[in-house]
Amino acid sequence: MDLRQVLATNFNLQNLLFKGIAVMFIAIVFEIAVWWFGRLIEKWTAPLLTQDNGREQNWRVRRRTTLRQTPRIIARGVCYAIALILVFDVFGTPVLPLSLSVGAAVALFGAALLPTLRDAAQGYTLLAEDALAIGDVVEIGAHQGTVEKFTLRGTWLRDAQGHARYLSNSDIKNVVVLKRQTEDPAKTPSKDLNALPPRKR
Repeated sequence: MDLRQVLATNFNLQNLLFKGIAVMFIAIVFEIAVWWFGRLIEKWTAPLLTQDNGREQNWRVRRRTTLRQTPRIIARGVCYAIALILVFDVFGTPVLPLSLSVGAAVALFGAALLPTLRDAAQGYTLLAEDALAIGDVVEIGAHQGTVEKFTLRGTWLRDAQGHARYLSNSDIKNVVVLKRQTEDPAKTPSKDLNALPPRKR
């Protein structure tokens, strides 16, 4: 059977119509799955969002957006990857070799980025627990200073001498908050910082 006959057999109007319906069905099912996971994530993150009450407004918006969007992006990526493999199966592409190839690529990529993934996981945990925020005066291990920048990968501290220190989030095990940044500076406790009870994550 030559190429023309193969194309005629697999890509006739009836066959294309059937494949198109199958692809649409897969797309609808996985869009519903993404929506459902989104609702679950919204429900799961809801109790975490109120922990930043009193924080500066821009920080609250940024924190809450990250808490919501990060798991949504992961769930969407997994769902779309599975849907794409099923679409290839509809068009006759062997699924098992494709799945093994994708799995091997993901495993290799994940192994190379394992330190970054650990930082991101710990950074997400710090955000979820509202352990620290920009403007907080904190003590992390042997380092003490004001949080100047925070991302899922790392935390930047500025000490009393003006030195900037970068800490990977995976290295942050205990956080002692000496002064918590609030939206209204008048709300920040004016007690002696040494008398404040340490807040540990």
